[in-house]
Amino acid sequence: MPRSNIVFFTGTNHVFLRRDLDAWIDIFAKKYGEYNISRLDKDSMIKINLQSELLTPVFLGEKRLIILEDVPFSVNSKDHEGIDDLDSKTNDLELSLIQSLDHIPTTTIVLFVSSEPDKRKMLYKKLIAEATVKEYAHLEWSALKEYIRKKLPHIDMNGLVRFLEYTWGDMNRIEREIDKLALYKQEIWITEEDIRATIMPNIETSIFNLTDALFALDNALAYKECINILETHNIHYVFSSLVSTLRNFLYAQKLISMNYEPSQVQSLLKIHPYVFEKMKKNMKYSSRIRVLFSELILLDKRTKTGEGIGDGDDALRIGLEKSILCLQKS
Repeated sequence: MPRSNIVFFTGTNHVFLRRDLDAWIDIFAKKYGEYNISRLDKDSMIKINLQSELLTPVFLGEKRLIILEDVPFSVNSKDHEGIDDLDSKTNDLELSLIQSLDHIPTTTIVLFVSSEPDKRKMLYKKLIAEATVKEYAHLEWSALKEYIRKKLPHIDMNGLVRFLEYTWGDMNRIEREIDKLALYKQEIWITEEDIRATIMPNIETSIFNLTDALFALDNALAYKECINILETHNIHYVFSSLVSTLRNFLYAQKLISMNYEPSQVQSLLKIHPYVFEKMKKNMKYSSRIRVLFSELILLDKRTKTGEGIGDGDDALRIGLEKSILCLQKS
């Protein structure tokens, strides 16, 4: 049975995780006092006697709350010191935590907070087995739409679709834009035109619009989107993003043809659900997209070896525009 005083918040939905964490701290402070709350990260844990901190009973009050930020440590944990020294300190801290867990007083609540912990480590496995775990996963496409509709009940369907395109499923940005739209229009319907007027699409959205046109083999629209992006973004970044997306499209088509479930494909290739749905609709054109992908790989090679039309960035841009204009359904 999970221990109620050992709690583990984890998952990549940072917005919901942090919201619950703030609520926990606020409720605890009101009931037991702020002086009984300690927040420790790796740097501060290194400087103290961690076991003593965890095992010392509450002094003035009924309970104490100890929050351990970014613990268990992530795979990509970094420090100013060398890797070997970092690993040594990290291992020492984790060992100290493991040794302390079974002896923590029931009056002390230890809350571990780690969005993307290293799941290979012993501490992570012990917490999963013994702690009260709350996992904050990214919302699936349907759940995300439902969440936005609850926050913005007066947004119409076209506005909702455009809102999701412009925010790219980024929960931090979704929250900020929801607050803006709630003030922008409080009673009447929020439309697609309102979204275009109030929200600035990011590069991912612009690339998405380009690849969406390419997947449908609409070369006129794709060319227009390409020109729009290149007015404000570096050709090399746009080109590499485009090639990466086309590669994912072809991988996804191959996996679908091998009878992988859509959820498996999305997970393996880390494709946003909305993007995946757009890809699926146009997989009948995968053979033509494969030709385009090969052309872009060849273009990349030629520009790097000086065989392109023009010099440097111009060669890459001219070649990209030519490949897009030559894209046709037949």
